[in-house]
Amino acid sequence: MLNRPIIKGGYPLPTYTHFSSKQQELITLFNNQAYNECHKLLHEMEDEYPLMLDKLAFWKASLQLAEGKKKEAVKTLQLAFDKGYWVSPEMFYMDDEFKALEQMPDFKELIRQFDEALTRKKASSRALLLEKGHPRAKTGIYALHMRYSNAEIFSEIFLDTETENQYAFGFAQSSQAMSSHAYVWDDETQAKADIEETLSLFQKNHPIDDLIISGGSQGGKLAIELGLTHPSARGIIAVIPYIKDISKMEKLVKEYKNEAKGVIIAGEQDAAYMQTLKLVQLLEHHHIPHKFISIKEMGHTIPANFTQRLKEAVDYILD
Repeated sequence: MLNRPIIKGGYPLPTYTHFSSKQQELITLFNNQAYNECHKLLHEMEDEYPLMLDKLAFWKASLQLAEGKKKEAVKTLQLAFDKGYWVSPEMFYMDDEFKALEQMPDFKELIRQFDEALTRKKASSRALLLEKGHPRAKTGIYALHMRYSNAEIFSEIFLDTETENQYAFGFAQSSQAMSSHAYVWDDETQAKADIEETLSLFQKNHPIDDLIISGGSQGGKLAIELGLTHPSARGIIAVIPYIKDISKMEKLVKEYKNEAKGVIIAGEQDAAYMQTLKLVQLLEHHHIPHKFISIKEMGHTIPANFTQRLKEAVDYILD
């Protein structure tokens, strides 16, 4: 096994739950064609969330295209790239608005630069473990970030003064780069290798009594799979898990032999909610102890009071 570097501590980051709520506000404004308000909100977010400039520049360019400002959109993306922030070229192919730029030489050159940057990033990326919290805590929470996120940003939703003093945290970061500052778990074979490596490091560095596996969205799905199969897992905390293949979950549930408890948090407005309900029904049918928290007005986002819900989930698992 390679000796991967471990990130300890780090400088203050924006609260991800706050960013997520502003993202939802931005989408609402955009859908209502309140473009001036969109620009004001994006300007605020650029000041408040400098580490999210890759996403923010993409959204700002999309907004400018909706206003018919092609040259301004390309300039926005170029300025972000010059600062070291860029997104995967596939993002542009998935958004119809960017078709308006396909024949512009400056945009073609920008896509070429983005593609080269992504190739370099993929070649150098490796799995990382971000450690936070109490180094001698008896309860350890190993967490897997959402798709198109990273360990540092994802860690913010778990941390407050109480949780940092009460638990040891290990936030795994995938080696699969998708933008200047974002990663995914798309390749399941590589994801499994990254998880095995970082979890082994976390357990080696922390002599914990109770291991809890957690994750959000794509990472939430992986956390469920890992928690159902890992012999050391005491519990699972999955937040808005994004489950595509329920048959794989069904197989794991049927073969489950551990004694871990599960906590699943989902939003009823989430497109993935029905798949989550199917999983909950499987857990009930096979008498696997779990707690399902269904939030009526929430979509595919992190609950604003997540640290409180985290503490309640840990108490349920350890009880």
